[in-house]
Amino acid sequence: MTDIPPQLRAPNENWIQRWRDNNIGWHHVEFNAHLLNHWHSLALPAGSRVLAPLCGKSRDMVWLAEQGYFIRGVELSRIAVEAFFQEHGMTPEITPAGAFERWSSGPFELYCGDIFDLPEIPLQDLDAVYDRASLVALNPEQRKQFAQMLIETLPERIRILLVSMSYPQHEMAGPPYSVPEAEVRSLFEGRFSVSPLHTLDLLKDSGRYGDRGVSQMLEQIYLLS
Repeated sequence: MTDIPPQLRAPNENWIQRWRDNNIGWHHVEFNAHLLNHWHSLALPAGSRVLAPLCGKSRDMVWLAEQGYFIRGVELSRIAVEAFFQEHGMTPEITPAGAFERWSSGPFELYCGDIFDLPEIPLQDLDAVYDRASLVALNPEQRKQFAQMLIETLPERIRILLVSMSYPQHEMAGPPYSVPEAEVRSLFEGRFSVSPLHTLDLLKDSGRYGDRGVSQMLEQIYLLS
């Protein structure tokens, strides 16, 4: 197990409880529009392997598999992992894998465990990362540890499609947390070239978060290469 301070793992029980209570407002049944619109920016051939951190039971993994990719997800909640396979009619093989439990079927292998134990799973065959909601789910200190872990453990060729959010942090408690472009660059530019692809004004263009009392809510998409 990686040497991560206990306080960085402290929010885990809250996350697990939210899945027990089905309090998963972040989960969407439709494919993510940013994935559909911007995945081509990575220029990955079919057969590439994609890491999906904090994947939940996201249907985006199904879309990626339909494009010919192999998916390696990491998710803390066993409820979420089990639900993913059940909802798509699959009976996975379940095996221990270090600090994780590995669930696999077809193009999917989901590792159930703590994201900060990521170095314990195979990483060197990965070609890309699809981060829809993991960076914004982590508090500031966790984000630093998470970014450093990716920088130190992922292969040199890796490309990342990152979806982040930006809003006045004092106006709303996370998660999702505000991770503006300046912080994305601070976290990753030592290793990656950070290219903004698109910005969506959620209050204006989607109506989401209008009831949360924030004056601005931007969703920002980046290519890290």
